[in-house]
Amino acid sequence: MNRTTIYNTDRPLKTVPAYALATVLGTKPTPYCNTGGYEISKENSKLEKSAFNNQDSITAIDWLRLTTNDLKSYRETMGELTTSLEPGVVAQDDQCTGILEEAGMQVHWTEKGLHGYETSASIKIWRDNDYLTVGHIAYSEGGRNKGGLFELTGVGCKVLQLEYPALWLELYNVLMLAEWRISRVDIALDLSGDYAKEHGYTVPLLFKQAKNEGLFKSDAQRNPLMKQTFNTAGDWSDLACGNMSSEAYDPLKDCPAGLTAYIGNRRGSDDFFRIYEKGKQLLGAMAEPESIDRGWIRIEHEMSRKATGRTIPLDVMLRPDEYFCAGRSRVRFIMEQLRAHRDLQAIQSWQRAQFKREKGLLLSKKVHWARHTYGRLLRTLQDKGFSDAEIIEKLSRTCGLKEFVFDLVEEATPAEMMLKEAA
Repeated sequence: MNRTTIYNTDRPLKTVPAYALATVLGTKPTPYCNTGGYEISKENSKLEKSAFNNQDSITAIDWLRLTTNDLKSYRETMGELTTSLEPGVVAQDDQCTGILEEAGMQVHWTEKGLHGYETSASIKIWRDNDYLTVGHIAYSEGGRNKGGLFELTGVGCKVLQLEYPALWLELYNVLMLAEWRISRVDIALDLSGDYAKEHGYTVPLLFKQAKNEGLFKSDAQRNPLMKQTFNTAGDWSDLACGNMSSEAYDPLKDCPAGLTAYIGNRRGSDDFFRIYEKGKQLLGAMAEPESIDRGWIRIEHEMSRKATGRTIPLDVMLRPDEYFCAGRSRVRFIMEQLRAHRDLQAIQSWQRAQFKREKGLLLSKKVHWARHTYGRLLRTLQDKGFSDAEIIEKLSRTCGLKEFVFDLVEEATPAEMMLKEAA
């Protein structure tokens, strides 16, 4: 198999077609439905050369799912993405690698189907002596789901966006040329704990604005009878019972398990939104009671084509900021405010530092779980007379961790260290 590299760090980008932006702030086409959806007609979806600079974005793709009904396009795409083309089939050329392999990912085929497809595979990365699933591939030779599916989880998307941006662009080009369509894409906006505290952002306050002030409503929605759906997860009992007001809520002290708010109908709408305390979700019991990371908020915009079958341009992979809550000026103000108040380089350095946390590389977190999982065993061995050296010899492996974040020093957090490096 001969794979043509469309983009690498040594050669200039080959000119490839790309859809024009579907929405540009202030000049976007009029949405055709009350939820603010848009579509690209044949007339205004003319192909043009795409400019790409991921250094300009403060949002990030946090989930990506694409499908194609063309088996030929599916197989051609798989030939670019991986050397493991299907169960039991491996590329003949030992010197050739796919985009996924170049990013340190491996494709593991299973005997199970996925999302209605007959055959599927997991995309995995090797982390800390174990595999972490970061995506899926699936296909069917016939039937209702004839064709293929390609999906990346949040971690899978960020591995490519943050660690291999050239491969992310190459992936975009391959998918564009094969005319894959997006069935789901999530765009995430992160507000760090210190920034959220400085500007007064909390999940209860944002949820209150969503319910009472229409924070997530489309600017084009004119029907007053159109109502959004709201749901919550987590322990909202004190807030629901009036024991605590949204204004008095302190994320560093209250609701240690974290709060989540959902806006919209995920099953029946093209646009669905989540607001949640990402710091608490990520660190859990590891977060110190006064840790500013407990206030870290993530706002997610999940775009799909469930309700209207709209076209979601692949251009969202390159310019997520343009599509994040497009046509919803109230919530876009939060993104623009972050851009205006924080240096772009500092934002992206913080994002890279937090991504290392998302991959589970914190030594402190591993120590925490090791204590809870094996702490009694270690104490028992000590009580039975084993020395520390003997215990280490019996329980340790021959090799240590190949990738980790050394955060056991109190002087600086990983984020602070990254910001110092950027400066």
